[in-house]
Amino acid sequence: EYENYPIQFARGLGNDFANPIPGNATEYLPEATAGFESKGILLERLRVMLLREMIAQEMPDHQQDIKDVPPVVKNYWTGLVARRPNNNIGPVMVTASESPRAARLKSRLIQAASALQNSPPWRSIVNNPELLYLVVEDSTLNGSSAIELFGKTEIGDTDGDGLLELLDSNRRPIHWVRWPTGFPETTRFHPDLLDPSFNERPPINDPVQETFKNYVFGDPLDPRKSDPGYRLTALPTLKPGAMAFPLVISPGLDAQLGVRIELTAGFTQEGRYRLAPGSSSTSDVIMPVPYDFETTGLQPPFLYTLTMCDPWFPRGLPTQRLGAVVNPKFFEDDITNYSINGAYQ
Repeated sequence: EYENYPIQFARGLGNDFANPIPGNATEYLPEATAGFESKGILLERLRVMLLREMIAQEMPDHQQDIKDVPPVVKNYWTGLVARRPNNNIGPVMVTASESPRAARLKSRLIQAASALQNSPPWRSIVNNPELLYLVVEDSTLNGSSAIELFGKTEIGDTDGDGLLELLDSNRRPIHWVRWPTGFPETTRFHPDLLDPSFNERPPINDPVQETFKNYVFGDPLDPRKSDPGYRLTALPTLKPGAMAFPLVISPGLDAQLGVRIELTAGFTQEGRYRLAPGSSSTSDVIMPVPYDFETTGLQPPFLYTLTMCDPWFPRGLPTQRLGAVVNPKFFEDDITNYSINGAYQ
């Protein structure tokens, strides 16, 4: 459903143009400059980044996915500039409005926290299984709330904080990962492994083989391949991988999850590619882009490194991504939606 999700651009902080993206906006980098990208690609990247951020806020699997400090949706500059009313050239800063669904989820968390003694902040009480329940509760199926599909024995509040969880047959909370790009079976969970997008033919003169070879298909939300990783010539390992379907997982009899459900706080890859300080969420990845200060060496005051949602962080290191199996022994009795309903066929 998100493939055609409408993103309404709004003027970001520092943008005093009449329109969020004025018609006279042009690329900041000259066409002959290394790293130059066309206005069309820059605008498409803006749509993809804001869309990923909206998905993270509407389907949070980590408390830090939910933003409550303005601007709630990040303030982006994608390399476009325009002439301001005072005749100076300035950056075109763009953001988006918070979606009604994201606002509802946040309201529910605030309500639950206020009902507890001494009213602790909602971030101090909510956990991953409770976020899964909230997402399902706010979803509809055939015009009714999706939570109606679950019986009383499948719902509970195991930690007594007023936020419910979906429970497995052992009465243990069920966890989930929105973008399990580190899960070993991600590329197999595809409706049709003969889909042309899943294979490519090697060069005719390939000395090794001239048959079709399997490769990781791209993100369906980014058909024009506008993700910054496609255009970072200095860091080829930052190309994105396969878009993953949500992973729902029960810890099994031992009550221990064997997969990674949050990132390692402060993790850094390739120096400039890292998590924002204090965060362990894929919604807070600092990624160098082809037009930032560290890449170009240019020094106008509005050049900076981009903070974005990145489903594949850290790229090139799948064992560190969400969904990666970090303890095979604990994973032995885990049950996931990837291993039922014919997912392995």
